[in-house]
Amino acid sequence: MSDNEVKMYEELLDLLEKKFEDGEIDKANYSELRERYQGKLEQAKLEAKQNGSVPRIKVSGAQVSSDTVLSTAGSAKISGGDIPKDIKFAGSARIANDLICKSLKASGSMKSEGSITAHGDVKCSGSFSCAGFLHATGNAKFSGSARVGGEVIVEGKIGASGSFKCGDNLQADQGASFSGSSKTKGNFLSQGTVEAKGKIVVEGNLVGADVFINKNVLTHKLRRKRSSSVEGTVFATDEIDISNTVVEQDVKGTNVSIGAFSEVKGTVYYVNEIDIHKKAQVANEPVQIQKDQLKL
Repeated sequence: MSDNEVKMYEELLDLLEKKFEDGEIDKANYSELRERYQGKLEQAKLEAKQNGSVPRIKVSGAQVSSDTVLSTAGSAKISGGDIPKDIKFAGSARIANDLICKSLKASGSMKSEGSITAHGDVKCSGSFSCAGFLHATGNAKFSGSARVGGEVIVEGKIGASGSFKCGDNLQADQGASFSGSSKTKGNFLSQGTVEAKGKIVVEGNLVGADVFINKNVLTHKLRRKRSSSVEGTVFATDEIDISNTVVEQDVKGTNVSIGAFSEVKGTVYYVNEIDIHKKAQVANEPVQIQKDQLKL
């Protein structure tokens, strides 16, 4: 626990209040989340002083440091802490505790034992592992293998190609694009377009302005792929187009297309248009609703 967790949970509580005031979440979920975030905030405040020391940096290879940039090549070890610079790793990097920085760029192998807060973009290629949460005020982009043990909050867009795993809720305010395989062990929330090609697993609700899963992928190619799955509800304010996807609860959108090899075990709710492929299964008759009834 450190100052970046304190900041994160303060921001989450502010965001939660706004969503409740705007009617985006109901009172029961609001109360549950507020209690959980408040508890974590108090715990983070109690333990924040433990990580207040000056960061220690050890590099086997090349290191360049200026007022604005820390760049390493080879093998780097950082104790953690607040480094108000753009950080660039090439080779291997290990972070022993929570890290606060400006932007973060890594190529090769990077492992963090704590959480990461970046006041900018995060871009990583190769192997990326973060045991705690990841918070970026810019965009986040991963290629290769990426794993985050806690929540992921990205104020811009998130993109991943290869393997991506999130151990809690994932929030990408401006949209998300995935190719390969991804797993979110919580809700996946965005105010932008969520697009996935390959296999996506969401253990909560999947929410976006538009939600596309394997859109425009040819039927004969879908047949060879393992199904995507959403254990909660798929919700979009505009368009939903999903193929080769199992939805355990409902699908709700303005225009909805349930493509080949998909299964909806709940009910499909739509405002304007509905299309169900002959090779899709829907447990209940679709229900047309008014735009003001379109709520999660």
